[in-house]
Amino acid sequence: MFGRNFIGLEVRRQGLRAVALKRKGRRRILCGGQTLQLSEGVLSPTAREPNVLDPQVFIDGLKEVLLPLAGREERVALCLPDAAGHIFLLDVETPFKNHQQGVDIIRWQLKDMLPENFRNIALDYQVLAEHDSGSRRVLVSVLDRSIRQQYEELLATAGFSVALIDFQSLQIYNCYRSKVDFGSDFIFVALNHRQLSLLSVHNGTLDFHRSKAGMMSAEAIFQEINRSLVTYRSGHTAFARSTLYLQSDWEDQQNLQDAVGSAFDREVQTLPSPLSTLAGQQNLTLSRAEAAGMAAAIGAAESLMWDKG
Repeated sequence: MFGRNFIGLEVRRQGLRAVALKRKGRRRILCGGQTLQLSEGVLSPTAREPNVLDPQVFIDGLKEVLLPLAGREERVALCLPDAAGHIFLLDVETPFKNHQQGVDIIRWQLKDMLPENFRNIALDYQVLAEHDSGSRRVLVSVLDRSIRQQYEELLATAGFSVALIDFQSLQIYNCYRSKVDFGSDFIFVALNHRQLSLLSVHNGTLDFHRSKAGMMSAEAIFQEINRSLVTYRSGHTAFARSTLYLQSDWEDQQNLQDAVGSAFDREVQTLPSPLSTLAGQQNLTLSRAEAAGMAAAIGAAESLMWDKG
């Protein structure tokens, strides 16, 4: 099959996941996928300093997962753990005429929200909604430049270039939003390995975002959801009517569903495998949990396909 490969690579503390997609009209065709477990100590996601502690092992891993998928393609959409940066939802009152002006205004607005000494940043944003008053609701991603530079240099050493960078929670959601009719008011919960992601959408616009690493048990997830939503619940009456969706690569699905359903006091709608709506899914034979774990890599590849393709 001719045409460009779109490569999505997810980096986790535990390992690498990569997929290759092709585009045929509006169809997404899965060409293949690769996973690789990393040993402890190779990667430590943090927003303060370069994440890769053993660069050569990481480079060898990149080659192992990407070379079988890439063909002649060099561009990669990179998906990082949320702990590697910061994500903000902001209401920006000051008008701006172009993207760079928006970056400058948002950077100024964030100056008191970012940690101390966290100023050498790469920043990008997406406008989610514009209000009659002229203010805009924006989703902002922030990454320390030294972290970004390390990933870009290591990918380059492996023979690839980083075409875009995003975070796990957003790319898991991106994987599903074009495949599932969520409606205008819903809650999206994702559990991939030990990262919990919470997104609430109200009137079709992302209204709440929270992610937390280190979730070891269903009980810990129940408690974290309740802590995270204390203020949000009381201020959003529509929240009580929002449909609840769950995406997870956990093996113990029933215990997890019970915990999430109890935390929100409503029925859980379990999302299908991210491979299920891709033509060519037979090219990747994985267990249910392994297939669910490819969602962020698929979301990243699709972002590259539609935004940059």
